[in-house]
Order: sequence, then C-alpha cells, then structure tokens
Amino acid sequence: MIRSQFGITVLDVIKIQYKTRILFDYVQTCYTVSYIQKGEVLTTSPEGEYVASAGDVMIHRPNEPFNVISQRDGVHYLFNIHAEVGDGADFFKLFPLGKVIRIRDRNEYERKFDELRSLWLQEGDDHRNIQIGSLAFFLLYEIVESTKLGGRQTTRDPAITDRFNEALHYMEARLDQEMTREELAKLYHMNPVYFSRAFQKIYKLTPMQMLRKLRLQHAKQLLESTDYTMEHISRCCGFYDAAHFSKAFHNSFGKGPAEYRKCIKFT
Repeated sequence: MIRSQFGITVLDVIKIQYKTRILFDYVQTCYTVSYIQKGEVLTTSPEGEYVASAGDVMIHRPNEPFNVISQRDGVHYLFNIHAEVGDGADFFKLFPLGKVIRIRDRNEYERKFDELRSLWLQEGDDHRNIQIGSLAFFLLYEIVESTKLGGRQTTRDPAITDRFNEALHYMEARLDQEMTREELAKLYHMNPVYFSRAFQKIYKLTPMQMLRKLRLQHAKQLLESTDYTMEHISRCCGFYDAAHFSKAFHNSFGKGPAEYRKCIKFT
C-alpha cells in the first residue's frame, strides 16, 4: 500500500503570449509557478529584484505583492496551485525555493506542461483530475531537482557572506576580458542595480570596483613573480594599454609598476 503524504490543488493552467507585459502590485491567494518559454522579464517582490529569462521558472507566493515587467515579446506557461505535505503543512515552506530557478531540462518541462494544459481544457472527471495532479506534481519535482543538479536557485538570505562567491570566481577567471555589471547580475537572475547594491553591502565595493581591485592584485603578483613586459601584464589584467595600467597601479599602490618591480628586486 502506498499512502500519499502530498496534496495538491490545481486552480488554473494558462499559456500567456504577449508583446509587452506589465503587472504592478499584483496579489493572489495561491502560488503561481510561471515558466518563461520565451522572453525576459524583471520581477520584483518583497524579497528583491530579479531578471528571469527563457528556461527559468518564477515562483510568486500568496498574499505577497509582486511586479512583472517585460518590454519584449514573451510566452509564459503558468499554473496556480495550493500544495500541502503531511497534515497540511505548506509545501513551499517545508521546501523553500528561490524566486527564480533555471530548469535543468526545458524540453521535458515544456512537454509535460503541454500535457497538463491539454488535460485542463478537457471535460472533468475523476480520472482526469488524478492525471492533472500527477502532472503538476511532476513539474514541481522538476523544479526541486533543478535546484540540486545544476539549476540556479536564487538565495533568499542577503546576510550570507559567501553569497557572491560565484561572481568573484567568474571575475578571477576572466580578468583579461571586458565585463559588465549586467553580465555579473545575470549569474544571479538579478536586476543589475539591485545586484550592485547587494554586492556593495557585503564587500563595501561595487562589482566594477571589485573587478578593478582583483585586476590590480593579479598585476602585482605578475610583477613580483615574472619578467613579463608592462604591455603583456596590462593585457593579462584587462587594461586598455600600458599607460592606463600604469596610472591605475600608481593610484592604488603609490608607485608605478616599473618602480614597484624595481623595489621588489632590490629587496
């Protein structure tokens, strides 16, 4: 005998296609699980601001106002549900998920949603209701597994000091490349302004200031341990040219790179 400990009520299953989409302070009494099949949106809630794009799921919680803004064509697959575990505990409180989650297998998720949507549009009977519940459960399962197996889950706790380790590693691996705040913000599905504000709250530097600091630290190490030319070091560390590198290095360390290297050798 298998006795289920999971209860799910599906309230609506919808496909939305739009040219632009703007919702302000939208509140509902259920969870909305909204998968972006096409497009990109900015979503804001009491938790913060995030950018979600094709292949991401947004989870909107009940009784919490949220905004959704998109200025481009888009298609959303969404379903509204109540989900309970055991003796009535809220599923999403027992298994807290981020605001935006990257789905590990888009094709499978979309195929199962199409099945769910097709059943939802049919005349109701007990057999259909069981199938609808099973498919909704499968989609939730895919979302939970996506957070474990490589799908990105946005954090809900801004006090965690290693929150932006991924961004630091990303910068360090690409010091010689051009980089923007928007590029880094996409790693966390965040609005660039909110990302910069949250990053600065932890490190007391903006993301671009941190990138400059990491570049100069790397340049310092190269000056200490190699005989590379100033032109080569400036390229390795993402500066436009040797003159720009020399000026930035002097402003940070009080000596030009050539003078610093001479002092190291003398020591």
